[in-house]
Amino acid sequence: MTSSFHLKLPQQIVFGPGKFSALKNFIPSFGTTPLVVLGNASFSTTGNYTVLKQIFTSLGIQLLSVNIGSEPSPETIDEITTAMQAKGIDLVIAIGGGSTLDAGKAISAMLVESGKITRFLEGIGTEQPSGSKLPFIAIPTTSGTGSETTSNAVISNVGSNGFKKSLRHDNFVPDLALVDPRLTFSCPQELTATCGMDCFTQLVESYLSTAGSSLTDAMALDGIKAVNRSLYKAYTDGDDLGARSDLAYGAMLSGIVLANAGLGTVHGLAGAIGGLHPVPHGVICGTLMAIVNKQTLLELQKRSTNTPALYKYTKLGQICCTKPGKSDSWYQDFFIDNLERMASQLHIPRLNKYGVTPADIENIIATTSNKNNPVQFDLEQLGKIIQARV
Repeated sequence: MTSSFHLKLPQQIVFGPGKFSALKNFIPSFGTTPLVVLGNASFSTTGNYTVLKQIFTSLGIQLLSVNIGSEPSPETIDEITTAMQAKGIDLVIAIGGGSTLDAGKAISAMLVESGKITRFLEGIGTEQPSGSKLPFIAIPTTSGTGSETTSNAVISNVGSNGFKKSLRHDNFVPDLALVDPRLTFSCPQELTATCGMDCFTQLVESYLSTAGSSLTDAMALDGIKAVNRSLYKAYTDGDDLGARSDLAYGAMLSGIVLANAGLGTVHGLAGAIGGLHPVPHGVICGTLMAIVNKQTLLELQKRSTNTPALYKYTKLGQICCTKPGKSDSWYQDFFIDNLERMASQLHIPRLNKYGVTPADIENIIATTSNKNNPVQFDLEQLGKIIQARV
């Protein structure tokens, strides 16, 4: 029986190599005074930045831009929105990785709302955002977070009392997600690996989520197949357009499914770890993916031989393995082995490289959520999971 579902999607998705130039056709329908939110300087050194300038020149529009050098903090968003309030901005365009897209998403909302963004952050503020925002166009240059198709913006404040929390509303899904795989050619090898593992984690966690539906399952599986066949190819050859297209497609789908099915324990731990230490989000996902799923699978196998989650682990193993005729448990174990191989092949480091120590475990597990995971781990189990990757 097909399950019930409610689906949040961008108003428009434009996908394909060379589609970046189509931005010229969309801007006039959204606004006349856009603010462009860019990442670090790398995009400005590519030919795509020249294309962007040509688009604005042809439209007779001034290219007004700001740069986001890292994960957006509340102070960064507040400073930008304060500086832009008097400039008549009526459209926000974000071009960059997930942090840049999150920043653009937050800016498009906070240029309409009043006051500081912390008022509306989940678990931090006391108010709900109204959902009003400026039109927002998201253009990813990495294949990771899927922020181009999500309804939330992750805002970070890293430190001893740090946090990674979301500004979230269904209306914050971008008005246009413009996904051109060619924009990811400049993504360096290490970032290709960590973003790819973030994307893969989101797809798998959404597929296994207890809040998923038959529709999110179908999209997640299609994305998993694309990322599984192409992540290592893109890692070893960044100019492989087919592989880059698969990753861009997988990342786009990962945003859709996480926005509609939710995530699990890996991302619950990632939010807690990322608030305490400046660990790249994709590193946390990549290094925890195998151990979290191994422990989840072991618990499921103890409890039953026939559950929907076990069936899904069988399906994941079959996607990752071309050998037919194996038992369900064989495919389930193969999937875990495959996750370990991926982390090794992509040179994903342990958490201690970024300063995480056993002394941090208590603080990490105290703020970890795993509400959509097929298994609800207790604090002791979560602690052992972290200990295995410190």
